[in-house]
Amino acid sequence: MRHLLLLVIALQVACDRGVSVTYRVSMTPAEADSISQLSVVISDAVAQQHAMAAQGATGDCSLASYYRQVGGGGDWLDFCVAREASAAVKFHIEAWRTGAWGSQGDALRLDLRDTLLTQFGARVTEAP
Repeated sequence: MRHLLLLVIALQVACDRGVSVTYRVSMTPAEADSISQLSVVISDAVAQQHAMAAQGATGDCSLASYYRQVGGGGDWLDFCVAREASAAVKFHIEAWRTGAWGSQGDALRLDLRDTLLTQFGARVTEAP
């Protein structure tokens, strides 16, 4: 019975990975430190506005990471900010265990995008 439960959970996670978006802010090597610092300030403000818990910098999220559980079914949002060499800062949002953004994920995604475009303009690119 225990093996069956583990199999069901593994299949659910494998089949329902969720949705994600990545924004990148390009920069020159001379701007790397100031843009990285500003990126953390921006991500802190956006995450706080969306009631996300700060988790600090982690391996893949070298500048900052945030988390928020949404809904009652175990869905959650991850927000990761990382420096990519000296050429860009990556902002990555994932809505786990859902096939669509939902209102809270959509609000976070759009707020971050609008904030980055206002601050950095044409330096911002988006990848689904």
